[in-house]
Amino acid sequence: MKNGLIGAVFLCLLSGAAMAVNPFALKAKGDKALGLLQDRAGKGCAVEAIMPKIMQVKPLGDAGKLDEAEALLDEILEWFAETPCTGGQATLPDTKMNQEWGDDRVVTIKGYEGDAMEPFISRDGKFLFFNDDKTDAKDKDMFWAKRINDYTFDFQGEIKNVNSKAVDGVPSMDDSGRFYFMSAKDYGLFHKNTVFSGRFEDGAVTDIVPLPQLALGKLGWLNMDIEISADGQTLYSTQTHFGREGIPVESYFFYARKEGDAFVPQADSAEIFAALNKDKVIYAASISRDETEIFYTRLLPGFIFQSLVAKRKDAKHPFGEPEVLSAITGFAEAPALSPDETMLYYHKKSEASGRFEIRVLHR
Repeated sequence: MKNGLIGAVFLCLLSGAAMAVNPFALKAKGDKALGLLQDRAGKGCAVEAIMPKIMQVKPLGDAGKLDEAEALLDEILEWFAETPCTGGQATLPDTKMNQEWGDDRVVTIKGYEGDAMEPFISRDGKFLFFNDDKTDAKDKDMFWAKRINDYTFDFQGEIKNVNSKAVDGVPSMDDSGRFYFMSAKDYGLFHKNTVFSGRFEDGAVTDIVPLPQLALGKLGWLNMDIEISADGQTLYSTQTHFGREGIPVESYFFYARKEGDAFVPQADSAEIFAALNKDKVIYAASISRDETEIFYTRLLPGFIFQSLVAKRKDAKHPFGEPEVLSAITGFAEAPALSPDETMLYYHKKSEASGRFEIRVLHR
């Protein structure tokens, strides 16, 4: 989910199990393993060999098999110690680098100290919408803050009526105040819908309705994230397939046009997104007002995250070849345009605090 919720899901595979069991022993080992994994992936080293064991940690912790979980973490740490990494073992796609963005700054949300992810700035520039990260106590929830300036926002609390016990996130809103979000609260064998919309006003969303016509209808597949166009007439989303370990194994973009009260997926989506959908896992779209620029994230083998941009000459043509945003590095996802399109907000895991924080680049 705008993704990435992907990064957050992956992070919890280690930290969630560890923190729930023993905050002094297992958490330390889990944090160390996660740090080593991020370091290897960031250097382009192959980590596929250890991933099956990493994915077993949380299920063992959830099942109460604490001794087995700790033993597995010991094996994982031993693997990192004994397996050299010289860098460059993983082959990255030969993608052009985009140098348009720079002057990277941290965004302050006054009165808030948790993880901040999946940023969206309202079209009038007054509000910041975001979600937090999953913890042992709860899944993701959505929050809002009022703008003080481009780099500072005043925290207002949870967005009312949209949070549940399941994963809720990826806020987006059109010019008229129609609010769109993703929630896994109803997802299951008989219900595949994860996209909802309602009316945002004074920190609450009312008149909430599901958008089931966007769902692929296959178990294991869901709409992981969404982005609504400024005029509210076009919705951009993904069809995403999650594997047994809860990690996306395939994801592709499509778009839907508004017809009456419904959004209808368009038959030419494959053509429109052909250049982007060549990658195996992509998500977290942010679209410009004229719908000629799309920013997004891709997940590469080895858990390497890259943020990209693709452009087209008008809203009816396919997007061109994507370019990697060179200014966004590390464990970072979900680039999102400011209303005037001179700034690009995104979230990144802070090495200092260990939390996800919102940052902003300038064009």
